[in-house]
Amino acid sequence: MARSPLETVELLDEAYNRGDLEAILSFYEEGATMVLEPGRLATGRPELRRAYEWILNNIKGMAIQEKTNVIMSGDIALFTSRWSYDGATSDGTHVSRQSYASVVLRKQADGNWLIVVDNSWGPEVLG
Repeated sequence: MARSPLETVELLDEAYNRGDLEAILSFYEEGATMVLEPGRLATGRPELRRAYEWILNNIKGMAIQEKTNVIMSGDIALFTSRWSYDGATSDGTHVSRQSYASVVLRKQADGNWLIVVDNSWGPEVLG
C-alpha cells in the first residue's frame, strides 16, 4: 500500500523494473487511463493489462525518475517528473527515452494512493 503519491510512483517503477505485471496493475484505479503514445490511450485494467503485457514481453529495461514534484489538493494529487528509460527490445535493439510525465492520483478510502491518469509522454501529447 502506498501512503503518498510519490510512494505510488516509486513502487510502480520498482514493479515495472522487475517485470511484475500484477504489482504494476495494483497501482491503478479500475477505470484508470494511460497514454500509450500521443493519440492512443488504454482505459481500464483489462486494457492496461494488455498494454503492459506487450511492453514487458517486448522491451526490457530500467525506468528512473530523475526529478519529481507533487501538488496535492485534498484527495487528488498531480505528480510531475522528468524521467528516463534505458533498455532493449526483444531483438536486442537499444531503446532509450527521456520525457516529462504528468500523473493524476486519487487517495482511496483505505488511505492508499492510486493512479487515475498516467501520461508518461508529458507535453508530447500536444502534438
